[in-house]
Amino acid sequence: MNMFKHIKEMKTKLVSILCVILIVYIILSIFIMKSSNQHVYVYHEPSMVKLSFGESKYFSTIGLLKVSFEKITKEKYFITYSQITGNQSYFGLTLIIEDLARKNIDKSAFEYIYIEDTTTKQKFYPIPYYEIENFPTDRPLRYKVKFYAKFLPLPYQTSSINIYFKFSDKLFVLKNVDIR
Repeated sequence: MNMFKHIKEMKTKLVSILCVILIVYIILSIFIMKSSNQHVYVYHEPSMVKLSFGESKYFSTIGLLKVSFEKITKEKYFITYSQITGNQSYFGLTLIIEDLARKNIDKSAFEYIYIEDTTTKQKFYPIPYYEIENFPTDRPLRYKVKFYAKFLPLPYQTSSINIYFKFSDKLFVLKNVDIR
């Protein structure tokens, strides 16, 4: 009989301990909810989205055609195969051509491109390779295309360039494009 009494006392103590824990949990939950309403903590990093997302700061517009600088590519690699070795390094330049009236762009209207070092005024012409492809490639807009050209690697000290791009009888000039 003493054992049953002891088990009953333990059950009572356990139930009372659980009730105290539950009451403390409820009080703390209410306190946290009330204090969180007064102070909202939000982690925030400065965002580039506010600053003309998707727009290049280097562009030229003539009439209803706009040419924007998208990116540069600096590839440095050497090939060695059997007896053949060679420097295959290049400087790549990608531009976006857009018809602001949203009319289809004639890809064959490309005439020429060259770049100029802003400090030395030395001109660089592309190697005989360029590409004009739909933008985006999976679902082309037709009024927007991507132009890509390869140049020989630029001198190391070149930090900015001017881009001269002739398309559809219009010369687009993009000044002081930072390539660092």
